[in-house]
Amino acid sequence: MSSTSLKKCLWCLKTEPETTFNKKAHTIPKSLGGQNYNGNICDECNAYFGSKEGHNGVYSLEEALKETFNITRRRLLNPKDTKRKVGRFKSKFFEIEKSNQKNKIIIKNNFKFIPSFQKEFARGFKRGLYKMYLEELNIQKGLGYEKKYDIVRNFARYNRGDLPTLYFIRKYGVIFMLKKEAETPKLYFNKMKYLYKDDKFDEIEFLGHVFGFSFTKFSESDLEKYLSNSVKIKKDLFKGYSFVNRITDIDFTFSIMDDK
Repeated sequence: MSSTSLKKCLWCLKTEPETTFNKKAHTIPKSLGGQNYNGNICDECNAYFGSKEGHNGVYSLEEALKETFNITRRRLLNPKDTKRKVGRFKSKFFEIEKSNQKNKIIIKNNFKFIPSFQKEFARGFKRGLYKMYLEELNIQKGLGYEKKYDIVRNFARYNRGDLPTLYFIRKYGVIFMLKKEAETPKLYFNKMKYLYKDDKFDEIEFLGHVFGFSFTKFSESDLEKYLSNSVKIKKDLFKGYSFVNRITDIDFTFSIMDDK
C-alpha cells in the first residue's frame, strides 16, 4: 500500500499502521440520534471523545453535548415518536414531566448554577461542539486536515487554549425543520441564508440552535468584522448573540418556544 493511500486521523494526524480505524465514530452522539459516521477518526481519538477522562472525569465531551441538546430534542420530537427508542429522554441533570399538556423541566441537584460548574460544563460543551463541527466539515466538504484547523484540533482533542463560541438568540419561537430532523439530527452549514461564513469564522445550525465559531487564528478586528456582518444578515430573525462562557448562555430548554 502506498503512503498516499494510508488513512489519516483527522484529530491526531496519525496514519495506518501507526494507528487503527476499526470502530465507527459518530460525528453526532448516538445518544442524540446521530447517524453519521466519519471514517477518518482513529480508534484512540474516538475513545477519547467518549471517555470521561476526555474532559473532567465526570462526563465525556459527547455527554456534554447530549446533556445540553437533549431537552431541545425532546421538545422538538413529534409526540407520536416519544414511545420509540429514539425518543427516550435520559439525563444526569434534568427530568421532564408532563403538566397540563406541557413539558415541565425539573432541574436535578447535581446541575449547579455556581460559576465553576457553569464554566466547566460550558468548556466541555464547546469542545464537543468543535469536535462535531470539524468531523461534519470533513465528511460534508472534504476539509479539516489543513493547518489552519490546528487550533480546533488543539482545543477539542487536546484541551489546549480556548476558542470563542457564539450563540445567536432568536426573536421568535418558530423553528423550520425537516420532519425527521429531531429524530435523527443533522448539522447544517448552509441550511439558511442567515448562516454567515468568512475566512476565519463559520456558523452552523443544529436542532434549531445557531452557533458561530473561529476555526483559525484571528484578531480583534477580525472578530468585530465577523460580528458586524453576521448580525446584519440576522437582524430580522435574531435579537443578538452571547459568548458561551456558561452553559446557561444557551437557551437549551428552548424557552423561546413558550413566548406568546
